[in-house]
Amino acid sequence: MYDNQHLHFLLPAFDAGAEQRLARSPAFAQVSGEPDSRGRLRASYRGLRLDYVPATRWGRVRGSLHTFAHGHNAGRFTASEIEAACAELSEVLAMPAEWLTVRRLEVGLNLSVPTPPRPFLESLISHKKSLFTALNPPAGAARPLEYCAFHSAYRLKFYDKGAYARLKGEPHPPGHLLRYELVYTQARPLLTATGLATLTLADLPRPPVRAAFLAQLRLQWNLTHRRTPMDYTGLPLSDSALLHAANDVAFWEAMRKTQPRATYKRNRARAMQLLQQGQQRTEAHPYEVVFTRELENREKGDDQPLSP
Repeated sequence: MYDNQHLHFLLPAFDAGAEQRLARSPAFAQVSGEPDSRGRLRASYRGLRLDYVPATRWGRVRGSLHTFAHGHNAGRFTASEIEAACAELSEVLAMPAEWLTVRRLEVGLNLSVPTPPRPFLESLISHKKSLFTALNPPAGAARPLEYCAFHSAYRLKFYDKGAYARLKGEPHPPGHLLRYELVYTQARPLLTATGLATLTLADLPRPPVRAAFLAQLRLQWNLTHRRTPMDYTGLPLSDSALLHAANDVAFWEAMRKTQPRATYKRNRARAMQLLQQGQQRTEAHPYEVVFTRELENREKGDDQPLSP
């Protein structure tokens, strides 16, 4: 569930031994003790990048919690494994988990899907008012594998996790794997989602926090618009035109600027109503079924086998 994270810490002045414990910790054991030109001690440990500034007693931990725990991030990362990983990270840094403040975080699901993800990825249109953008393909890939919708404090990301893993020679399950995740690039939406004044490493395994992030994954998935076949059966021309334009972000932005407010709101609401009615008449996409099943298993306790 959790992947890349940025954790910040500030060793308290009242704890005279905190710096010595950090210096002797497994994570910093290989550091020479000589700061670089920017006053930082730097280390790498099990996929994590670590910085510490002795002059200010400030430090940072960056990297994948999932990879720290498993050596890769292609499989499932269950509640008990998250709890164990957070406890172990606290131990190898020789500091309480409460000292490590979460500033950035990736929250998502690895979905074992029945077909190659490319058609699904290429059907993505928008999330809220942000259009999905295809990122440049990695070396060895002829076409994009990753699509993002960008917002000021977070982004929504879908990508072909199986193809990425194969290109990098990393472990991956058989079949096709889609990664869906929320990438929080600022602390504010993390605090809004969880209702906490401060989010720390100690909070990540707690059921209410996990439940809050699972709810966000469901909410943002449902706010994602994809290109789907439209059913115009029985619709007059005016409604057919609205349905055809329902997912066209640029069209509605132009109408918002040029039409009377009441006209824009009425037609936009009607277009969304027609789109929802059409989706209700259409059989759910296979990926929707996989996502719903995976999310429900996480919500009721993901240390058990997946339900059929």
